[in-house]
Amino acid sequence: MKEVSLDKQYYKEHIQNILYDNYMKLALVNIDTGEYVSVISVDKNVDNYKSTSDVSSYFKDNKGLDCCHPDEVREFAYMCDMKHVKALIEAGARSIVRNFRFRLRLGEDYEWVSMDIEAEKEPREDGQWVVFGMRAVSLDTLVLEDSLRTLTRVYRRIFRIDVTHNICETLRGGYIRSRDEVKHDCLGDYMKDMTMGGEIFPDDVDRVRKCLSPEFLIKYFANGHDRFTIRYKRKMDMVYRWVMTEVIPTADYRDDNKVFYLYTRDIHEEYSESIEKQELLEFYSYKDALTHLGNRNAFNILCDAYADRKDKRSVGFVFNDVNKLKYVNDHYGHKEGDLYLQRVSQMLAQHFGENACYRISGDEFVVIIMDITEQSFNSMIARYKEVIDEQEEAPVAFGAVWRAEADSIDKIMNEAERRMYEDKKRFYSKHPEVKRRESVENEANIAVGATEDGIPHYRNLGKTDRIFDALAATTLRNYIFMDDLDTNVTKWSASAVDYFGLPGQYIYDTQKVWEKLIHPDDREIFEQDITEVFAGRKKYHDVEYRMRNKNGEYVVCTCRGFITKKENGDPEFFVGTVINHGVIDGVDPVTNLHNQHEYTKYISIHLRNKQTMSILAIGISMFNSINMMYGYAYGNAVLKDFATKLKNVVGGKGLVFRLDGAKFAICSNVYTKQELKEVYRHVQNLALDNVGLNGTSIPLKLYGGGLIYDHVGADEDVIKSSVEYALERSKEDHHGELVFFNEEIKDNDRMRLQLYSTIHKCVANNMEGFFMCYQPIANSETGHIVGMEALLRWKHKEFGVVPPGIFIPWLEMEPCFFELGNWIIEQALTDGMEIRRIRPDFVVNVNISATQLENHGFRQAVVDILKKTKFPPEYLCIELTERCKNMDIAFLKNELEYFRKLGIKIAIDDFGTGNATLNLLTELPIDELKVDMSFVRGIQESKPNQVLVQAVVSCAHELGYKSCIEGVEDKTLFDYLHRYGSTYYQGYHFSRPVCLEDFKKLL
Repeated sequence: MKEVSLDKQYYKEHIQNILYDNYMKLALVNIDTGEYVSVISVDKNVDNYKSTSDVSSYFKDNKGLDCCHPDEVREFAYMCDMKHVKALIEAGARSIVRNFRFRLRLGEDYEWVSMDIEAEKEPREDGQWVVFGMRAVSLDTLVLEDSLRTLTRVYRRIFRIDVTHNICETLRGGYIRSRDEVKHDCLGDYMKDMTMGGEIFPDDVDRVRKCLSPEFLIKYFANGHDRFTIRYKRKMDMVYRWVMTEVIPTADYRDDNKVFYLYTRDIHEEYSESIEKQELLEFYSYKDALTHLGNRNAFNILCDAYADRKDKRSVGFVFNDVNKLKYVNDHYGHKEGDLYLQRVSQMLAQHFGENACYRISGDEFVVIIMDITEQSFNSMIARYKEVIDEQEEAPVAFGAVWRAEADSIDKIMNEAERRMYEDKKRFYSKHPEVKRRESVENEANIAVGATEDGIPHYRNLGKTDRIFDALAATTLRNYIFMDDLDTNVTKWSASAVDYFGLPGQYIYDTQKVWEKLIHPDDREIFEQDITEVFAGRKKYHDVEYRMRNKNGEYVVCTCRGFITKKENGDPEFFVGTVINHGVIDGVDPVTNLHNQHEYTKYISIHLRNKQTMSILAIGISMFNSINMMYGYAYGNAVLKDFATKLKNVVGGKGLVFRLDGAKFAICSNVYTKQELKEVYRHVQNLALDNVGLNGTSIPLKLYGGGLIYDHVGADEDVIKSSVEYALERSKEDHHGELVFFNEEIKDNDRMRLQLYSTIHKCVANNMEGFFMCYQPIANSETGHIVGMEALLRWKHKEFGVVPPGIFIPWLEMEPCFFELGNWIIEQALTDGMEIRRIRPDFVVNVNISATQLENHGFRQAVVDILKKTKFPPEYLCIELTERCKNMDIAFLKNELEYFRKLGIKIAIDDFGTGNATLNLLTELPIDELKVDMSFVRGIQESKPNQVLVQAVVSCAHELGYKSCIEGVEDKTLFDYLHRYGSTYYQGYHFSRPVCLEDFKKLL
């Protein structure tokens, strides 16, 4: 075989159309003629092409199969066998080998590499060409590969279904590797074999065949769904067991690339148990738990069945209403009330039969008897009436109706209910004291005592009370009261009863009860003011005092009230409102939207009820500029106008909330991810030219973050922080394009939310699982270690050691990060003091986030930590992380100057990347610039990197700052970087981040 020159344009076009970038080894092979084009070699040795017939021979002759790790030799030789490759191409495959992982000897060590073999769609005139390539495999890829192998232990089979090219691939650890695993129309063949071969339970065959057909799945995913799940019984080990098949489209699923993954796993034990519970639940869903009679559901089914019958049968119907139930509950307790209901139900079951009796509400029972003659029914009712009359007070009032035929049971029930009320009237005429007692109690909703003359304290006010209740329900922080001065009974809002733990909604001699809740220091001013009002010397009661709520906390309240008078001038009512200043109103006063408190409550309710929710957060960029240019009044008007447009866009499909500043959130139970994208685009268009007042149109630039929550274990803080994280990424990294939380992190969002929820709980649980590692900072001239950078790590039994890059950016959005940040500083300085006993001039660098700087308590926290640890501030250096550089310059400068006055040094981390711009050098009090490692990587061959590193170091020296180059990985790089004259170095050449004990050994 001869090597063909790469100068030929013919072969360049081949390579451009087929190959990927960044391969260690690339070759173009004609499997029919044996021609071999070497594009990139594994090393600098010259390939020997004599007698090379294919890729396998190439490795055998030029490298020897010992270039491959012994554990992968056999599989590697099989992958490179051109006969095997040709057979797969003839079977219709184009990706012959994809991401085959093996260890390749490079020098003295083995390194993980990935091999691909791709074929052209159609053979050319000179034969079939394939591309052979190898590339280095990152650690992240290996982790994902291992995850896929782990999945294969859980799922019996994992298929990659390519509907576009009619190909099915069985995945084993992430790659395809046998001739039988690539088939034409294999999904159809696979389903046919299963359904025709008796593998599927006969009752499930049609459903499985339909739901797992390519046509059904394409239509299903076209409607915006992101997952399809089906449960059915399948033969396993000669018996049918429950299995679940999940079908999930790939991330790049589209019309011209319809590819999805199909997983099947055994769920027999867990699902069988679920079915048993469901059957038990269905049984009890038609039985009343207290009386064991049929419940309202069972009654409704009976009514529907009767209505559907063409041949109507005779029906006997008895409507029963329990007497005195409220009285029993209020005076003897609900337990005794339940026993009373059980006795009534037993009486009905004994007389009419258990299957004929239903409890349709709290105190209402019905009896339905089908196919009974009128004479038999009347005799049964006569005996039933005798049983009731034998008792001192009738336990029920009832009405009975018989019909030979009726259109519906509802009509019969209405007539029976009317007769029941007639019977109840007879009961009250026989027992008038019960009627009077219940009239008062029903109005007051409590059991009311009596005065010495037997007259109830509370007067039945009818419509006035109903108006009172309606007004009281309109607000949560304003409590209405109405004191009947004739009876000395006060009626209170239900919200006041709940918040202050009052003994009831109706209170006799309220002033004694109320004064006990007022703070002792404030009781005198209350008593003086109320005395003035009742003496007629003041018209209005208006005083502020502190009240104790049911949790024992004192809140500031303002009480306002006045006395109304009768027609003859006598006092009648003392009415008023207590305003609770400790309760947050749920409406934003500027936009009239629900506020952030309600947003949190919305999320909490959905989490508690395990409901799906979609959240779209929208922020207005540079809104401060509008306030500065037009004034805050105009800025508020813009916010209100924008809020109105948001509500118009959302309509009845969700709720709109105003968050802090110029941020808003749309929450919905119905929006899909695609619909949220469309809503965001629509809002963006409106914001460009339609927001403004009085003819002034102000274009608003937006940024947006979204999250789709689907029953993942998390709390409201995790959900809010995840949305905020996506919102921040949209603003900082994506120029306002909508960013979804799960897309941004490019990982399993369920696992990530569970991870964040666990981390959040660990922070609250005394920083459980968090620990510190330290990386040396060395003098560039001597290489001696002069300081260390404190780096946070977290370990958990479920997740292992989690890299900080996964959780730190999210955690910085959390309010709890302030406490965690303080813990980091204290831990680092405590450990630093141990080292200072050996090295008195030792420096500790700690990263500081924007969340910490923005907290008004951060200054004092740092001072307190310095005092507690006795660490000298001049040997502490705080490094500004990425988000700090995007803060308001004036605010940031003020904060840093405070710390500089304490003697603390300031460093800009990762200078030259992200938001680290030159104007920071002119505005901020800086001591040190840290050159990001991205400029150092490959610096020996990169002229731009050389110039940039030299520029940053020189700039630092000219301005009197120190400089530190990060990413010094080995001795060669250490020696090379001497030419730039940096003050410090940091990198793996000195050590990876290690725990304190290991760090001490480096000194």
